[in-house]
Amino acid sequence: MTRAFISMMESGKRNVSKASSKALAEKFNEIGRRISVNLDLDDEYFSRQPDEDARFYCEEELHKDNDHKKLEELANIAKQFKLDDLLARIYKIDGDKYFAEKEYTKAFMSLSNALGKYKELKDDKDQVVIYNSMGTCKTRMNEYEEAIFYYKQAISYALQENDDTTFLKAMNNLSLSYYHTKQYDKCINTIDENILNSNKGSEINRGIIIQAMVTKAVSLYDLGRKEEAVKEYFSIIEEIKDEDEELLSVLYNNISKYYLETNDFQQGLKYVTEAQRLKSKVSKHTLPNTINTKGQVFFKQGFYDESIMLFELAIDIAEEYKKFDMLLENYKDLVKVYESTNDLDKVKIAMESFLNTLEQYDIEMGKSYALYKLAEVSAKQGDSIKSIEFLNKLEPFLGK
Repeated sequence: MTRAFISMMESGKRNVSKASSKALAEKFNEIGRRISVNLDLDDEYFSRQPDEDARFYCEEELHKDNDHKKLEELANIAKQFKLDDLLARIYKIDGDKYFAEKEYTKAFMSLSNALGKYKELKDDKDQVVIYNSMGTCKTRMNEYEEAIFYYKQAISYALQENDDTTFLKAMNNLSLSYYHTKQYDKCINTIDENILNSNKGSEINRGIIIQAMVTKAVSLYDLGRKEEAVKEYFSIIEEIKDEDEELLSVLYNNISKYYLETNDFQQGLKYVTEAQRLKSKVSKHTLPNTINTKGQVFFKQGFYDESIMLFELAIDIAEEYKKFDMLLENYKDLVKVYESTNDLDKVKIAMESFLNTLEQYDIEMGKSYALYKLAEVSAKQGDSIKSIEFLNKLEPFLGK
């Protein structure tokens, strides 16, 4: 290997063959070992062009668990060397990472960048999953109407690409978006026509199909077709048996609510107790919802002390797991019990405690309810000054 050869190689005047590259790599690696430096040059290191080197580097780095800063660095390299397929992949990885971190706005932006690149590349296959993921970002931000558009796009591309799994996932997600926008009939029809009666079902997609069955049952319940819904719940229980205790706990909880509404307290207590048992094992963070149902069973029967104890337990667990929606619902039900016995002092203590918790975690949800109740209690107790003070604090929340 002559000096002239090396000089021409450095100045880019001649390409290095793979055979020469291998010889060079072996030589440099050997020298490195002598001086205790691990160069670890692969056989094609010297034969690659700059864009090939960039691709090799990026692909190797993408095997690692990179942070967003590193992914941005790789994206800049991909842009510099016009490696659009890699750039699309980097954007997708970045979006998926943000999604896992619950940074849904940033996830949506990165996925949108990935989608743009895949469109430039005319890569329809990869657009299927991207559209579905973008829809799910929107649902996590409670933007269900916008999510519907992305799920429909995912469905269209999935049909075109014969991607049955993503088709069913997107259909299931679409039905959930219809549910959250109270389009219950559309939700049920979507599930019946495109999931339950589809020929795309398989053992691989069984979990998606069971999710769809649950969504259908909940939609039937909210439509007022409660007996049909409960039949669906029992059908799902028979289907899954003991293989999914978390889902079983949800189904038992929903069944107990039905029996509570029909004043069949014995059956209601039976199923809510079973739901509580399962959730204590597999889903403690959702226990406040089930304990709340149990509290309502006792309250409806006039067992006030027992219901208070249960609502307070649910409140403690909801605060522990920072489930502020469940915290609000349990405080509301606790207030109902106190109001039914005209114990205004207890209402006041409960609402002050609730406000303190919300202030501690910088949460606005529920503040308007607590302030309203405190104003109401003050008015009933004849403290008009205090009542006006709470109403003034309440005013900024009324326009939200």
